[in-house]
This record gives sequence, C-alpha cells and structure tokens, in this order.
Amino acid sequence: MYCEAMQRYNDEIEILRAKMTQSAMVLGLNHPDVLEYSQKLDETHNLILQLKYKYQSKDLSAPVR
Repeated sequence: MYCEAMQRYNDEIEILRAKMTQSAMVLGLNHPDVLEYSQKLDETHNLILQLKYKYQSKDLSAPVR
C-alpha cells in the first residue's frame, strides 16, 4: 500500500508541476491559477511527507528479530 500511495502522489506532483509550469509561461508567475497549482503541489508534498513519517514510525516500532 505504501508504494502504491507514494507512486500516486508522485504522479500527481508531476501532473501539477507540468500544469503549473505551462500556466506560468502563458499567464505569468503571479496569476491566481499558477498560485493555486503551487499550493496544490505543496499540499501533495505534505501528504508524501506524512506518509513517509507514518511508514517510518511503524517501521521503527516493529520488533527486532
């Protein structure tokens, strides 16, 4: 599940990054659409960090064999 979720978030980041870059070239860096894509990128990146932290926390709490 971890790898699938991580791949989904990474795919979403690439799509958002491409849309943001294209919009910035056409509309300018300060256009609301560009800023919205940037914010969505940040939110998705935060989800990745949360997922990594959750996964690492579970991994650290697992008993050592």
